[in-house]
Amino acid sequence: MNVILNGKKIFLEKKLSLNDFLIMHNLKENNIVIEINRNIITKSLWHDYELKNNDKIEIITAVGGG
Repeated sequence: MNVILNGKKIFLEKKLSLNDFLIMHNLKENNIVIEINRNIITKSLWHDYELKNNDKIEIITAVGGG
């Protein structure tokens, strides 16, 4: 199964939840927003969302400053 993460194709050997995918890639942080196929996935759904073939995942990191 393939997914696209921030424009880069990634092969997954097995189906994963979004939460497991984030942990696998050391991406589980408090300051991120996840968009899959142009839909925001709220943090409360990360455990339940099962990634599908060709999902387009965008991870946006919030950065403080002024």
